[in-house]
Amino acid sequence: MLTTYPTKGSKGVRFVYYPDAPVDSVALAGTFNNWNGDRNYMNRMEEGTGWEIELPILKGRHLYKFVVNGEAWIVDPLNPSISEDAQNNSAITVTEDGDVLIRTNAISKDNPGYMYENFTALSSPEWLKKAVIYELHLRAFTDAGFRGLAHKIDYFKELGINTLWLMPFNEVGHERRIGTYGDPYAVKNFYSIDPQFGTKDDVLFFMREAHENGIRVILDWVLNRASVDHILTQSHPEYFTHHEQGQLYYDVPNREYFAGLEFSNRDMRHYVIEAMKYWITEFDFDGIRLDDSDITPYDFLTEIKQALQEVKADLILISQSYDEYHHLESCDLTYNGNPRILIRQMIDGTITQQDFITIHNSYTYSFPKHALRMNWLEDKEQSRICAYLGAEHAAPAASILLTLEGVPLVMMGQEFNENTMETWTSLFDAYQLNWDSFDTRMFEHYKFLIRLRTHEPAFWAGEFEFVRNSNSMVLSYMRQHEGVKFLIIVNLSADPMRVQFDPASLADEFTKDRRHLLYRTGRDDLHADEDGSALWADRYETIIYKMDACMKERGL
Repeated sequence: MLTTYPTKGSKGVRFVYYPDAPVDSVALAGTFNNWNGDRNYMNRMEEGTGWEIELPILKGRHLYKFVVNGEAWIVDPLNPSISEDAQNNSAITVTEDGDVLIRTNAISKDNPGYMYENFTALSSPEWLKKAVIYELHLRAFTDAGFRGLAHKIDYFKELGINTLWLMPFNEVGHERRIGTYGDPYAVKNFYSIDPQFGTKDDVLFFMREAHENGIRVILDWVLNRASVDHILTQSHPEYFTHHEQGQLYYDVPNREYFAGLEFSNRDMRHYVIEAMKYWITEFDFDGIRLDDSDITPYDFLTEIKQALQEVKADLILISQSYDEYHHLESCDLTYNGNPRILIRQMIDGTITQQDFITIHNSYTYSFPKHALRMNWLEDKEQSRICAYLGAEHAAPAASILLTLEGVPLVMMGQEFNENTMETWTSLFDAYQLNWDSFDTRMFEHYKFLIRLRTHEPAFWAGEFEFVRNSNSMVLSYMRQHEGVKFLIIVNLSADPMRVQFDPASLADEFTKDRRHLLYRTGRDDLHADEDGSALWADRYETIIYKMDACMKERGL
């Protein structure tokens, strides 16, 4: 019988693959085996038409691909669930009972998934719900280290940013280094500050300036590896993973300059947690972003959360994963790259407005109740959004990012269409943002949207509801809280569009009176119909209406 997706087996999870043409070998690679494509080879089925393997897999979200003939890495043709990491991986979630969950578009508010029905996310501090997170690397952002970053506080305040995420600023290993400066995630000493960025006093100066100006700061932590010449590889080799021949290694392909951490060693875990505590107690960081947490033992994440909350009660953890289970005991945020993916697909015409709504809701109701997702258009492993979508689409994409439910992430330079950064590998050599490419109009667009989001509770404490309209290239939705309502309309088309609203949506409450119009990026001569049932949206335009209970009572 043809299995349509991975299923629970007697010894774990059973995967099957039916090739279109004869193949010599098929292996399974994923987060459960550190993406090694030469380890878990599948077996030919007796009838010879397919391949199969059964593996014991721990609970949580797992991404994977089939490796065919040792060369082609392909998604599972039988699994409809594709990851929201923009890397096109097949995805499954294994429950605590070993059952396999597959996200499908059939999951909705009326048909919620297992995690939504049975679990509620841990409670997070209010400041995180209000956050707009800005990710930066010191050397790329300023040539004066922490002191220079402190002098940029006014820039962040003008933009409206209230949370900064600092990519690693520790000393980087030298052995097997790639580039002049090496990978900033190849940390040589968890306690160190790279001298090129300053001293302990410089970090303290920056942290005081940030906090005095109402800006929280998140530390980027390389969770499951260190540089191959980390200061402890000689004194405590038992903290690291070794080949059978006794050599240090990191069990992820093509990362030879790393040494993996040995999670079975309790002293190593203690050392890492104590190092994290140091940065919180000495410098008062407000949160930690956990790099590659999708291949870190679940129980270690929980240990980290419990230990750090004893030091600072409102400290938050961001998981670089898409794992529903991380919301239950360990992490406050998981990643969500769906805005990038779905906007691209709408532009390409491979999905419609209705598809966007269906897919968005299927993820919402696949996660535990009240789970906070960190939405992104740009990630350190992905290209600039203006390059990926085209410069014209960058502004409407920003509108969606900053008005959707969830916590938005902005990558340094994204707010002004910076045009030189490719991925985090740009940081391996001398690199700074190209401030000469500064797009003032884009900056002002981000500035308005960020201030709207951070100042209006409807966008972080209120209700969210899609408003269906007549155009497949236009998204519209409502945000509301305690009588204050916003209607957001975003046209992703290169043409002006007449947008007819669903009569049941009450969108005409907003659109029939221009006094409710708060913001628009297109021509002002495009108006709504007198009865409010339809309006014209200019090419690539964002339109935002606002109405509160007081206005309605006054007949405004």
